[in-house]
Amino acid sequence: MPAAPNDATPRTSRRDLFKQLGGTAAAFAFLAAAGPLATASPAVAAAAGPVRTSNRVRKLLTRLTIDEKISLVHGATDPQRLGQAGYLPGVERLGIPELRLTDGPAGVNVARSATGLPPVSTLGATFNPHLARDYGAVMGREGRTLGMDVLLAPQIELSRTPLFSRNKDQAGEDPYLNALIGVAQVEGVQAQGMLAQAKHFLANNQSVGQNGDFTTGKGAYDFRVDDRTLHEIYLPAWEAVVRAGVASVMAAYNHLNGQWNSENKTTLTGILRGELGFDGFVTSDWGATHSVSIDAGLDMQMPDAGYFGTALKAAIAAGTVPQAALDTAVGRILGQYDAFGMLDSTRVHARGNVDVEAGARVARAVATQGAVLLANDGGLPLSRTALRDLALIGPTAAQVAISASGERAYGFEERMVGPLDALRRTAGHDAHIRYAAGLDLTGTAVPASAFPSGLTRTSGTGAQVPDRAVDFTGGRAFATGSTETWTGDFTPPTTGEYALSVQGWGAALGLSLDGTQIVTAATSRDSFVRKWSSIVPTTDGLDNGRTSLQLTGGRTYALKITATGWAAGTADRGPVQVRFAWVTPEERAANIREAAALARTVHTPVVFAYNGAGGSFGGASETGSLALPDHQDELIAAVAAANPRTVLVLNTGTPNTMPWRRQIGTILRAGYVGQEGGWATADLLLGRANPSGRLTVTYPKQLTDHPAHAPGHPERYLGVNEVVTYSEGIFTGYRGFDKAGTEPLFPFGHGLSYTEFGYGRLSVRRDGDGLAVSFTVTNRGRRSGAEVPQVYLGAAHGAPVEMAVKSLAGFERVELDPGESRRVTARISERQLSYWDTVRGRWVRARGERPVYVGASSRDIRLTGTTGGSHGH
Repeated sequence: MPAAPNDATPRTSRRDLFKQLGGTAAAFAFLAAAGPLATASPAVAAAAGPVRTSNRVRKLLTRLTIDEKISLVHGATDPQRLGQAGYLPGVERLGIPELRLTDGPAGVNVARSATGLPPVSTLGATFNPHLARDYGAVMGREGRTLGMDVLLAPQIELSRTPLFSRNKDQAGEDPYLNALIGVAQVEGVQAQGMLAQAKHFLANNQSVGQNGDFTTGKGAYDFRVDDRTLHEIYLPAWEAVVRAGVASVMAAYNHLNGQWNSENKTTLTGILRGELGFDGFVTSDWGATHSVSIDAGLDMQMPDAGYFGTALKAAIAAGTVPQAALDTAVGRILGQYDAFGMLDSTRVHARGNVDVEAGARVARAVATQGAVLLANDGGLPLSRTALRDLALIGPTAAQVAISASGERAYGFEERMVGPLDALRRTAGHDAHIRYAAGLDLTGTAVPASAFPSGLTRTSGTGAQVPDRAVDFTGGRAFATGSTETWTGDFTPPTTGEYALSVQGWGAALGLSLDGTQIVTAATSRDSFVRKWSSIVPTTDGLDNGRTSLQLTGGRTYALKITATGWAAGTADRGPVQVRFAWVTPEERAANIREAAALARTVHTPVVFAYNGAGGSFGGASETGSLALPDHQDELIAAVAAANPRTVLVLNTGTPNTMPWRRQIGTILRAGYVGQEGGWATADLLLGRANPSGRLTVTYPKQLTDHPAHAPGHPERYLGVNEVVTYSEGIFTGYRGFDKAGTEPLFPFGHGLSYTEFGYGRLSVRRDGDGLAVSFTVTNRGRRSGAEVPQVYLGAAHGAPVEMAVKSLAGFERVELDPGESRRVTARISERQLSYWDTVRGRWVRARGERPVYVGASSRDIRLTGTTGGSHGH
């Protein structure tokens, strides 16, 4: 964007405009009314001149030394060690404060506790931008209270493949929904004086191949995406958050069209700044910088100074990097300091304490509204008869499934009440609720019989003592800071699949077999540790590093277990507890038989299942399968065979296949539910809350039904010769299912209710350069509830490019009492009626009549009209 004249009247920023419009309530109107931004070629954008800066920032730039400037463009170590992701030291002599960056995207991830919000996949399922703003406000408010300045959120990449391990952190497969949920979070975060950093720019849609060797980058795939697909599918959310005034953007790990995202001038300068008009600062993802790329548009390297420290200074001295590039980057960073009042003490005041109750209310609302009723043959809400003879089965019934893995707030442990306890406390005196684990995630300590020669324990002092087993928990724990190592021969009694766990607290734990480390637990990150090595901790409150292995009975394996006491200064440091536990094949089979036996004796069994076992799930590993882990499909089938009234609750962040689907008539996809999710789940099961969530991704019947995994297209996911090609183009998610005519297991936008809704009186009319689509929604049932009517645009007749059969163009969450009706109007902008013309490099409105669909999902269409009129049915 061209710089404003120095004497220009101060403009109204996008951030100020958004606040004036009333926050998230205006998000629909703000985005729908926005016409296409002016485009600019990379060459034009690169020549656009220095970033717009205030007088205050310009003066600082003249006073800063080159070393001080360089200190503001790379991460450093925080002397306070608050547990955040990144830190800049500031320049005290000039009044430039420190800057602390904390992980999101689901709460504030630092050493001190913050609200354990459900992840963004659950938030997105609410289809509620108003609630998404509240979600952002909790993160911004608590981040400020905990001493943070920048929140690494929202995560606004699209869920292109159901295998992506970060899908739980995103709002799904549709660019319009993703944009609105992202914008609302930005506005909520930044209204608290916290800077939001949207991530990960750009086309970062799978972990497989994104990095290669993390240090050298060797073996990283190149992700190739055509220009139209980038603009229509992957850029809309970025444009939306830029319009909302997002302070910062994170450049992703992966290559895009031949270049690392952190040094891609075409995208960082040409598109992000030139086309979209972004005037904040760009950081690298942590460790994603591969060169001195400050003149390409990267402003800050995180978390260290590998390229943007001494190497940058040398490059400036040698003339290979212009001094102006450094000044521009520092100006962008300080420009955001200034915009948020960090340079003149006008910043929004930080609260002194975390408002635990306020955060809990939002967390519970998200868990409640984000639950999706996939199917219901009458099993929900639970009847009085069912409650008098009910069984809950599964580990996430007894312990609340907050989320999987890290980059989130852990939550307040004292508030983590599982659905089982929540039901027992609220279901009434007549309720009789029994429980079976079905799948034991804690297991039992491996007995001495598995170590025929015993074990040798070597302490940190070098002293050696014999041990018969490894079970030093509770009163048997070692002193704080202790280091202990066990070695010996491990001989399983029978052949089969064993679940092996190293469990504990107070020390970083590791388990190795035959010289290969197979699992870790309780590992410290800077100054704190969280119990998220598994989907839930052990039943006695330990972190649970867990893996499953096929072992041969009678064979001897070389075992090594390490426990390295946490360093002084680590939060919650205390006695060193460690246990080596297992679940044998025989125990697993017995647990499933026990659950099925219980199911036969009760009126209604409710099975809780999960995916994402913790650890690296949600980080760098992807399983290659949509099956539920840990033999849960076997458990569900066994319980359903024992009792046809079985109800299923899914604590999942990604789709899963359902081989038992014909046996299960009632399925509630609760998702990952956050710290308050036990109460929310109980409310939904009892009918005190009415499910209103909608699927943000299409559930395929099998992986190969999904467009990213279509047979004959290995280039779309695993790649060919280390090149991943998005050859499906704009036909991702439900668009691809529609194009192929493939029936999904459950479609995008799907979600049932305990009541019924009717649609009628469709009207489609011109509204300025766009359209206004109006219709009436009526609650025809006996319960209050919320419906999410969705408006889809069809392909323009005779368009010069292939267009989607249906594209989401509007929605609204409507709460109605029994018998109540409401008129809903969705406004469709000219942009939504346009396609990206790759020849002219701009948006072009598609001429010709287009179908307009209104429905309860992408496949449940209730009303049909055209851009030239309407016909309801």
